[in-house]
Amino acid sequence: MLLACIPTQAAAANLPPGTSKAVVFLLDASNSMNTNDRERLAKDSIAQLIYSLPSNYYVGFAAYNTSVVSSVGMQDSGDREPVMDAVDTVTYIGYTNAGAGLTTAMELLDTVSASEKTVVILSDGEIIMNSDDATAESSRQFQAAVEAARTQGVRIHVIGLGADMADEDNTIFSASAQTNGVNYHAPQSADIQAVIDSILQEQLGVKKTRAAIVDTDGGTEDITVNIPSINTSRTRVLLTSENPIQNLKADFSAVNGWQYSGSRYTLLELDHPTDTAVHITFQGRAGGQIKVDVISEYVLVTQLQVSYTDSNPTEPEAEYPDRMADITAAFYDAGDSDRQMLTDPVFQGMLIPVMVDGDVTPCYLKDGAVTFQRTVPAGVKASIQFDFTRLDTNLILEQPISMELEGPAALPKPPLEDYRPQIIVGSLILLALISMLIIWLASRRKRAKVVPQPPATTAAGGAATAPTARTEETSRYGYVGRLNIYITNTLSGHDFPPLTYNLFRIPGGKKLSLQEILESCEVDEPFEGADKIFFQPAAGHCLLLTNESDCTLMQNREILMKGHSYEISLNSKVDITFEDERSEIALQYRDVKPSDMRLLAAEPQ
Repeated sequence: MLLACIPTQAAAANLPPGTSKAVVFLLDASNSMNTNDRERLAKDSIAQLIYSLPSNYYVGFAAYNTSVVSSVGMQDSGDREPVMDAVDTVTYIGYTNAGAGLTTAMELLDTVSASEKTVVILSDGEIIMNSDDATAESSRQFQAAVEAARTQGVRIHVIGLGADMADEDNTIFSASAQTNGVNYHAPQSADIQAVIDSILQEQLGVKKTRAAIVDTDGGTEDITVNIPSINTSRTRVLLTSENPIQNLKADFSAVNGWQYSGSRYTLLELDHPTDTAVHITFQGRAGGQIKVDVISEYVLVTQLQVSYTDSNPTEPEAEYPDRMADITAAFYDAGDSDRQMLTDPVFQGMLIPVMVDGDVTPCYLKDGAVTFQRTVPAGVKASIQFDFTRLDTNLILEQPISMELEGPAALPKPPLEDYRPQIIVGSLILLALISMLIIWLASRRKRAKVVPQPPATTAAGGAATAPTARTEETSRYGYVGRLNIYITNTLSGHDFPPLTYNLFRIPGGKKLSLQEILESCEVDEPFEGADKIFFQPAAGHCLLLTNESDCTLMQNREILMKGHSYEISLNSKVDITFEDERSEIALQYRDVKPSDMRLLAAEPQ
């Protein structure tokens, strides 16, 4: 029963492009449902699903017995009442023509464009018609609809109601197995509510938080529910119980508000709430329990800003300077481009990994924005996607985002000069040197003798190995730059902020282990194998990385083998999975400007 409704909600069609999703609920309305759903609790469960879905969902409904007896779709978030009106008129009578029902559900989905499409079937038995031929035809039609769903990427979840649906070989259950869906068994109609809750969270990814559990005594209950923020685009407060919820009254502050109630659920929907407190009074049956959940959503658009930093190229023959783009992504209300979102304290410091053209960078929310970098070798179009899985709210925004990045201007070319005199003089000098070399070689050939090879060193196990001159050579060079350290996974699950280790302060002859670097950064988390990964300075401002551990080291999708040394150039990245196979670190070797180096050198160690 609908208690209150104001029909002016934001429609799914008006949301950011590419964010729309669609669900059709398909109900078995055959005569056997009179036995398995005497209290008509399926209606409550359908309403709970429909009204709990975020604003970017289209919803539709179809019911079947001997034929399709009801069909409504597809309704956006501003017009879901016709679906419930259709559910209220369904009576349980006739045979079970699931083939016609699923065909209709697929036809409803074909009328909308959505990034995800789902069918939820509630049935209490096999396909049965009034003749063998009719039953065979319905089964054929059902399988054809399942195959269409599979090829179109439509997932089908099946709720099997009653004892007859305990058999997983039931034809209806085959729909989920073929479309990457899930089967659920509800022995009693009262169990449907918990199944719907599982589908919402686990299959449709709708996030909600538990606000309260109230043990009722038959009298009036008085509670205050705190919603996470007044900046949400929409917040839903859902009350569910195994018994009727009666005389519910709600006091809240929002731009608009709606209340939907059934026999065992009540949902309050607040459009742009202006207060975090929702005061609710109600009555429940003595000895009962009522669960209170909060479902919040943000409808966002992303605004990107970029600045560029050019530096001298590392390659002497380069025609362009090295360019780094510093990109800031801020999130705003889709309905108010001046209202920045995700600025509440609850979001500060939350980890939001950002994927740019397939490379993931750990970023942290600060004042409603994240900042990350991307090298720009030339003018490119970057694909950007944000991972919000760590946030306990539903975020609706278009992803991925495409962004044009400007390439650097070409370096000036030196003026052309007439080099012919130098070439002539150089050629004469070269001829003279060649003549002198021939004379020297001829004289040396007469008194040549064998030069002994350097003595070999003995490795573990007694095998002789040639001496490695690499380490002695690198001691001639000094450290430059810094290491940016991103700890992305640990055994303890603790989060660490990005760290920086200034290499230029370290004496050139010192050989550093990764363990020493982490300890200097006051990281007390164990990283197995870090003491066997070493760094030394090398030519061309490179780092020489030597791996003596059993860790997995990757650079540009290439594995850095154990027992080998590798040159790591500036602006390179190395990903390390440690010997415990869970702890992970990303290292970026970055340059330091002379001005920044002087400031950092002046700071205490």
